[in-house]
Amino acid sequence: MRMRWLAAGCVLLVVAAATVHATWPRAQEQAAADGAVAVPSPEVTEPDTTAASDAAVGDAGFTFLRDRTLLTAEYGKLPALREERVQAGTGARIRRVSAGGLVVYSRYTPVSFDNRLIVIHGEDSTSARIEELATGKVVRRLPKIGEVNEIRWHYGDDAPSRFYYVRDMQFRQMDAITGKDELVHDFSADAPNGDQLFTDVEGDSSDDSRYWCWMVRREVPEGSYPVELLVSYDRVTGTVATADAARLGRSEMGRPNTIESSPLGTACVVHWPDDEGRPQAWRRDFSAMIRPVAVDATHSGWIVDDEGDEWFVSQNNRNDWIEAVSLRSGRVRRLLHHGDLGWDNGMHFSKSYAARGWLLLSTCSPGNAEWGENQLVMLGLDGRILRIAHTHNAYPGDDAYRNEAAAALSHDGRSVYWTGNWGDGNRRRDVYAIDLPSQWWKR
Repeated sequence: MRMRWLAAGCVLLVVAAATVHATWPRAQEQAAADGAVAVPSPEVTEPDTTAASDAAVGDAGFTFLRDRTLLTAEYGKLPALREERVQAGTGARIRRVSAGGLVVYSRYTPVSFDNRLIVIHGEDSTSARIEELATGKVVRRLPKIGEVNEIRWHYGDDAPSRFYYVRDMQFRQMDAITGKDELVHDFSADAPNGDQLFTDVEGDSSDDSRYWCWMVRREVPEGSYPVELLVSYDRVTGTVATADAARLGRSEMGRPNTIESSPLGTACVVHWPDDEGRPQAWRRDFSAMIRPVAVDATHSGWIVDDEGDEWFVSQNNRNDWIEAVSLRSGRVRRLLHHGDLGWDNGMHFSKSYAARGWLLLSTCSPGNAEWGENQLVMLGLDGRILRIAHTHNAYPGDDAYRNEAAAALSHDGRSVYWTGNWGDGNRRRDVYAIDLPSQWWKR
């Protein structure tokens, strides 16, 4: 797993888009062969850079920056716990949240639904702790539950201190306050040849924690553990659907990079690489493919618009655009060109959760000369940018993967969290945060 993480790291190989690739026609042919629903030729829209924004001015001196002015880092002494440093140019208040520890990925939130608790992961991938966000008090140590167990908060105010995790073939839940640990469902009977239920860290449930999608891995004496089964689960009704992974279009004995529920639970999205069928959205019962959503299994995220359309966002490595693909219609929107952002940048994307029409883009780069390097940026579905702050990270440092500053949003869209080293690539990593105005995307 660790080797795959490093291979999928932040320094991306840029593929020039000098040749036209028949990506979508090939996907249409595959969909027809699988008996899936129709996949129309996508309508491609480029950014409307003339669009006005009413989401510019925030609270307590904070103002989103909407141009390409360079936002620089001013490091100084390492901030004390809960000390704030102000980003020149926007007024963003950068707060050090933890003494050591990680926000391990961008595609799911580290904080509870009520913003009271935060998961701080250990560097070893196999442990974590739950802290009170306001005080830093440790409310639950998890010495044997970590990144590999895929901790995800319950997205609802009925049980805000509950989190879910996987272990072997079990899907479990625990209350972070009381420590009560319960089995939700054992998938051993549903997948009798399986040994591990997982998304490989990157996947999340639907935004209400109802719908889940996983891969099932089988242990073998030698070589990579094969993924032969995919699983969809409705936590409310207990309904389980499975699919033979080979039936979903792969050409070799490969495996998806990850699998996830779409934000509203419309589909299970299987992140196959290009030579295995490319990322595809499938009906939750795996009866038919809805449509392909990207050209390859690159870094990706989600935007949900005001009409409830789910948009899969990823970097198209064939034309160098960050693109959004509508799950409903297949329409393609080009949001930002990699060259505009800066060619030396790698990037991560968040889920939008409540922040309709936007997602968080975080970047990492060895340099700091271009406007897009080592930045936290809100990227709109229409291509607008609202800039927040410099990550105050030195990359690559001692551990390039851990120093990528893959930033995540809180479920209410109000706060940004990431792992930072405060300009010293050999310093231990801590968690940092910035609070944004409430419902800033509606202003």
